[in-house]
Amino acid sequence: MTTLDQRCLAIVALTEIETLQEHILSEFSSLCAAQSGALWVSGERVGMRLRAWRGMLDRAALPDLVDPSLVQSSAWKADTSLLVPLMASSGELMALVQLSDPLSGTFSDELLADCEAFGRFAAEALKTATRFAQLQRQGLRDRETGAYTLSYFTDYATKEIYKARRYGRAFSLLTFSLDNLAGIRQRVGHAAVRQAQQIVLRVISQIIRDSDVVARATEQEFHVLLPETDYFGGLMFLRRALSSVIEETDAKALEARVPMGLTGGVATFPRDGDDFDELLVCCRRRMDERRGSLHHHLRLEPLPFWDEVELLLGNSRSPRLPDASGEPSRRGKVADVLFEELQGEIGREFLREPMARGLLYVGGPAVKGDLPIVRSLDHAPADFAPRVYVLGRHADLQEHHAMTPVFLEGDERLARHEFLLWMGDGSAYALLQRRGRGATWGFHTSDPTLVEGLVSKLQTAYDLQPY
Repeated sequence: MTTLDQRCLAIVALTEIETLQEHILSEFSSLCAAQSGALWVSGERVGMRLRAWRGMLDRAALPDLVDPSLVQSSAWKADTSLLVPLMASSGELMALVQLSDPLSGTFSDELLADCEAFGRFAAEALKTATRFAQLQRQGLRDRETGAYTLSYFTDYATKEIYKARRYGRAFSLLTFSLDNLAGIRQRVGHAAVRQAQQIVLRVISQIIRDSDVVARATEQEFHVLLPETDYFGGLMFLRRALSSVIEETDAKALEARVPMGLTGGVATFPRDGDDFDELLVCCRRRMDERRGSLHHHLRLEPLPFWDEVELLLGNSRSPRLPDASGEPSRRGKVADVLFEELQGEIGREFLREPMARGLLYVGGPAVKGDLPIVRSLDHAPADFAPRVYVLGRHADLQEHHAMTPVFLEGDERLARHEFLLWMGDGSAYALLQRRGRGATWGFHTSDPTLVEGLVSKLQTAYDLQPY
């Protein structure tokens, strides 16, 4: 049998973080004759994240994050499980191991001392491996921008694909492009080109997590890898990154001289591709879709929410909409019942997949209990994942377990208009309508970029939570 000393010596010799995490869990399972186990490791800005598991555990029942404040400082038994905190000599909590399904039927009290001793070595090994990874990264940064090199990024992505396949996880790849780099160089010089690159990287670096990686691919293109992030999470990050760059002081000053032309696209493993190249192709295709969006064609970015609504619905100043085949946006008369029927259908779709994340805004004259979306979600489960907001004047609905009423008293624009804005995992839709005598006039679209823009402006107009 492997002695405790041999286990400790073997563990401190490992410096590759992924290999080390797997080896720690394997050695703990062997030490305790446990058939199942899980490992959560510190390193994120919030909590400890699940990094490895094995055996007969139900993955769906394991929390992705563990709050360090809930972890005891010494090993303990809970029901049929043995839990071991990995504490470094500095007192820092590095990880938590959970062991279960012992071959003998129970974990003996004598195991606690051995687990704590091995845990101290494992904690120091994790601390060393984390530091080693940080030093490796520092030597793989682009000199001009501080971003990681493309070679490091692709190697990191390859490892992430391996982990995602093995553990059934998702991750998202984002690509950002400074489309007007040639114009910046021509009009204000190379120093401004470098400034634009540094602005984008600085802003993105401020909002990423410890495990996220940013790399420079070409002069105008950057990649971001978000481990354990689904498509909706990647889309929310993209929205946050683009809006954060727009609001940055140096970016505003540069935009006043010449547009940067920043655009982005997101793709998620495995839904959008099975390898890095497929995901990258998908990102670039979605960037092209953004460039061709009506949002950019009509230059809607500077308009506030209600001005954009009026322009899209149509007035004397509104441009004609493209009518090419495949155009996802239409304007004209709509059925009086469309608004209600769409609410009911979306509600039914929510209940078919209550754990699928999404964001829905329903606005109209009054927040009432008989709205189709309200009735549809009366039986939504407690762990209902989509976020639903209903906006309007307060009527007879005070609160609801599956949605958030937003009471807006005295806003006459809501008295004259109704809207439905939906963003989900790979789908987007908006309906804007104005009821009149004898007819309802509407605009509807499945253009994701246009829907995102409307959602962002609605959130700004009414101080709603942006992400």
